[in-house]
Amino acid sequence: MAVFARRSARALGVLAILGAGAGGAVLLAETAGLASGSAPDAIWLLACGLISAALAGVAAGLSRAAGRLVGVDLVADLALITLHRRSGEVLAVDHADAERTCLVESGLTGLGLFERIQVADRPAFLATVAAAALPRDGHLESLCELRLRCERAGETPVFTWMEVRAVPAEGGLARVHWRDIGATKAQAERDASARAEAERANSAKSRFLAAMSHELRTPLNTILGFSELLATDLDGQMDPARRVDYARIIHESGHHLLGLVNDILDLSRVEAGAYELQCEPLDVPALVGGCVEMMALEAKRRDIEVKSSLPGRLPVLVADQRAVRQVLLNLLSNAVKFSPAGGQVDLQAKVRAGQLVLSVADAGPGMAQDDVARLGEPFFQAGDMEHRRHGSGLGLAVVQGLVLLHGGAFQVASTVGRGTTVTVTLPLAPPAQASEPVVAPFARLGAGLERDADRRRA
Repeated sequence: MAVFARRSARALGVLAILGAGAGGAVLLAETAGLASGSAPDAIWLLACGLISAALAGVAAGLSRAAGRLVGVDLVADLALITLHRRSGEVLAVDHADAERTCLVESGLTGLGLFERIQVADRPAFLATVAAAALPRDGHLESLCELRLRCERAGETPVFTWMEVRAVPAEGGLARVHWRDIGATKAQAERDASARAEAERANSAKSRFLAAMSHELRTPLNTILGFSELLATDLDGQMDPARRVDYARIIHESGHHLLGLVNDILDLSRVEAGAYELQCEPLDVPALVGGCVEMMALEAKRRDIEVKSSLPGRLPVLVADQRAVRQVLLNLLSNAVKFSPAGGQVDLQAKVRAGQLVLSVADAGPGMAQDDVARLGEPFFQAGDMEHRRHGSGLGLAVVQGLVLLHGGAFQVASTVGRGTTVTVTLPLAPPAQASEPVVAPFARLGAGLERDADRRRA
C-alpha cells in the first residue's frame, strides 16, 4: 500500500508539474514529505494542489490575454508612448502615431519632443514626469494637458492639445502616454461659446423687451389718463377747449402707439428674414414728391421747410415700393422732429456708380461720434432728454434693416451743433437674392447696453 501511495503521489506530482509548470514543482516539493506517511492524505493534498495549480495557470493565462487586449486598445487610442528621465529627456519611444502627431521617432529622443511642447506648458509637463518618476504618498499616476507642435510637410505648424498621463517605470523613470484631445477641446470650446452666445442673446432679449415695454407703456398711460378725465365729466362742465385738447392728446398718443407697434413688427420681420421684398420699377421723382407731401402738414405745424433736390432725369429704381417709401418717411420724420423752428430739411437724390443715393439733411442739434456709431440700435436715442422725447429710437433701425435687405448701405454724418445727414444707397436693380438677415435687434441692443456699462465702469 505504501509503495502504491508513493507511486501515486509521484505520478500526481508529475501531472501537477506538467499542468502547472513551476508552481506544480514547488507544490510537489512541499508535499513530498507527506507522501511517505499517510498515503490517502498525501494523494488528497497532491490532488488539491494539482487542481489549484491548474486553475492558477488558467487565470494567469486569461490575465495575460486580457492584458494584451487592453494594451492593444490603449495603444490604438494613444498618439505616443515615451520613456523619460525626470529632466523630460526621452530615452525610448515605444509607440508613435505619425498620422496623429506629425512626428517620427527619430526626432523625439533626447529633448526633441520637449522642444515641441509649447513653452507655457513645459513646466506642467516636467512636473508631471517628475511626479511619476518619484511617486509619493501612493500616487502612482500623474496627469496634465498641454499643446504639442504638429508639423506637416508644406503646411504651417499648428499646436494640438494632448492629454499626458505619466506612470512610474523601473529605474526611477517615467512612462508617458500621450492622447490627442484636440477634437474634444475644440468641441468643448464650441459648446462654451454657444452657451455664452445663448446667454448674451437671452440677456439682450430681456433688455429689449424691457425697453419695448417702457415705450409702449408711455402712450398707453397717456391715453388711459386723458380718456378717464373725459369719462368723469358726466355733466359736461369741462371747458370745450380743454375737451378738444384732451381728445387731440389721445389721438396723437394713439397714432404714436400705432407707429411704434408697426415699427417693432417691421423690424422683427426684417431681421428674422420674414420681410419679403416685392420689387417693381419705381418712379423715383414721384415717390420722393409723395413722401414730401405726406410730411408737409407736420413740417408746417413745426415751422419747418422741407425741400427736395433731384436731377432732371433719374433712372428707374427696381425695389419694394412700400419699403423705400418707409425709408424716406422715417428719414424725413426724424429730420423734421429734430430741426429747430424755422429750420430746413433737404432731401437729395442722385445716381452714382449704378446706385441711387438718397440723403436727408437737417440743421438740428447734431450728435457726438460715439452716438453716431450706435445709430440703428433699437430704442437708442442720441442727445439729451429734451430731444429724446421726440421719438422711440426705432425709426433708423427700421431704415437700416430695409436698406440692407435691398443690398444697400446706410451712413450717418453728424456734427454737434451743426446738424445731421443720413445717406442711404440702393442698387438700381434688386439683388440676385435677398440679403442675409441683419444682426438681430436683441443682439444689437445688448451690445449697445454693454458699451454703456463699460463707459460707466470706466
